[in-house]
Amino acid sequence: MLDYVKMKDEDGLEPWPSMEELPFVNTIEGNPVHTGRFDVGGFGMRTMIGVWECTPGKFEYTYPGDEMCTLIKGKIQLLCENGEIHNYSSGDTFYTRKNEVATWTVIETVRKIFSIHDPDSDNLSH
Repeated sequence: MLDYVKMKDEDGLEPWPSMEELPFVNTIEGNPVHTGRFDVGGFGMRTMIGVWECTPGKFEYTYPGDEMCTLIKGKIQLLCENGEIHNYSSGDTFYTRKNEVATWTVIETVRKIFSIHDPDSDNLSH
C-alpha cells in the first residue's frame, strides 16, 4: 500500500528532464522547473504513480495518459481546449484523459500526487 498521507511530504524528488526535452510540453512563459518521484513505474510506462512539483511559469501540456491528481501545495490555473478555466489549490483533485491539452499557469509552486494510466503503452510498470 502507498500511504500518501505519510508519503506526500517525503523528500526524494529529483530533477526531471527539462520541459523543453519533453515532447508533450511546450513552455509559454517563464522558466518552470519541475522535479518528481515515481513510486510506481516511470516515464513511458503503462502505470505511473508518484509526486511532482513545479515552480511558477506557464506551459501547454498534452496528457500522456489518463491522469487523476490531487494538489497538496500551491495554486494553478488550467485553461482547457474548450476554453474552460479551472482554478485549483491545495486539496483539489481533478481528472484528465490521454491526449487532452491544457495550458497550465503555475501561480505558486505546486506539488501534486498523481496516478497516470496509459492504456496504449506496452511497458508494464511491474
